[in-house]
Parts: sequence; C-alpha cells; structure tokens
Amino acid sequence: MIGGRQTYLYFEGTPLFPFGHGLSYASFAYTDLTARAEQGAVHVEFMVTNTGDVTADEVAQLYTRAADPSVPRPRRELVAHRRVTLAPGERAELDFQVPLSAFEFWDVARGGWRLEPGSYDLLIGASSEDIRLRTAVTLDGEPATPRALVQHGLSAADFDEQSGGEIVDRTKAAGDAVTPARGGTAELTYRHCDFGDGVTEVTVEVAGEGVVELSLDGGPALAELALPEPTSGPYDYTTLGAGIVVEGVHEVHLRLRGPLRLARVGFSG
Repeated sequence: MIGGRQTYLYFEGTPLFPFGHGLSYASFAYTDLTARAEQGAVHVEFMVTNTGDVTADEVAQLYTRAADPSVPRPRRELVAHRRVTLAPGERAELDFQVPLSAFEFWDVARGGWRLEPGSYDLLIGASSEDIRLRTAVTLDGEPATPRALVQHGLSAADFDEQSGGEIVDRTKAAGDAVTPARGGTAELTYRHCDFGDGVTEVTVEVAGEGVVELSLDGGPALAELALPEPTSGPYDYTTLGAGIVVEGVHEVHLRLRGPLRLARVGFSG
C-alpha cells in the first residue's frame, strides 16, 4: 500500500469519489474548532450548522496525520466520525476524544506500536478531501532507537524499503517471509541497525534455492550465503552462516537472488 501509494491513506491523485464522500439535501458549515491533548487522549470540539433549507444528515469526519514523520506515514487517516441530523439553521456541538493509541504506528525497528513525538495535524470535514477545519497538536512520545541486532536480529519482512520483493507466508500456519518476485532479484533495506561492540557471524533462515547477499551502507558485499541445493519445499527452512566483522550502527542491505524465501537474519559473536 505504501509503495504503490494506494487507498485514501497514501493516494496522491484526485479520486472521483473521495473516501467518506456522500451527498446530502442540505449544506453544512463547520466552525469553532478547539483541540487539546490531556489525560491520554486528544480532545476535539467543533460546531456543525445546517445552512440549507431542509432537515438533513451530515457525517462529520476527523482525520489526522503526522506533520513531520521519520518514516512514510498516511497522508491522512480517519480516527473518528459522527452522523448528526439537523433542521435548517440548527447547530450541533460535536466532541471527540481520540486515544493517543490512534496516533501510533507499527515501528518495524522495534516490532511494536510506537507514538512518535512531534506535531500532528487534525483535519475535520465532510470527506477525506473536503476538509473544512484544521489545527495541530504536539504530542509526547517515544523517540526512535536503533535496531538491536545482536539481541533481536532482523525479521525479513520488517524492512524499511524494498524493491522487487514480495511478502509471503513463512509457514502454512503463521509468520512472514520475503521472496523475489517471479524468482528474480529483491533488494531489502534496514536502517539504523546497531551491531553493538561487534559481531563476527551472520546467519539466515532460508528455503527454496538461491543466494542472500549482505552489504552495509551501500558498500560492497560482506557475505554471500548460497543454498548448496534446493530445499524440499518452500516451507523447509535451513540455516546458513558466514563470517563477518562489523560494529556500530549501519544501514543493512540484503539482496535476494533466485526463488528463495528469507525468514530471518541473525547476528552473533
């Protein structure tokens, strides 16, 4: 979805019918927006007025987006909505209490949800593209930390960027793995990887047939781990190892060649 800029979350074009779009027999005005962050939630209040000639419904929608995210985030994301029925000239005060968890994102570097500190835009309107009011709140959160490779390794599907790859099932029951599309070549990037005081070995859990190539910061290959022969099936994983000498924080690049599935990468030593 992110790479293809799909759905209202990421699409940057002009949709024929925006997410949240609907027709009404009346027009509505949005005014008097206030917002504050306290007690584990963002409290938003505003007025909606029927400026038309007949009684009608309006679905007021609240979207949010991170103003300066450190990773690709949705251009806007629906976090609350409410339908109101108003007579001509009638006003309604709407209030939303949005938990801070609604502003979190799945941080692949830590394998969990994280609220990134910073400014968040609040966008209120009649659809994802028909925004009538906007303001911003600043939220405290947890700053990003490097990936602790020695302790946790890398789950293959937790890349920051990729090209030419597909996420597939690791087993028939659970888990994710990455494979090159149509058995070609895939490039995977993992940023801010902390090798600590140093490692001397890399291992990969793979199935199928092909080669995993490891490099750092766009430099030459440090290790090539090749399956000596195809495994008995796509879920028959084996562990390959190679010697490396690395310390400190780097950007890890993996190149997958051939019809293999990569599940996990480990570091030790």
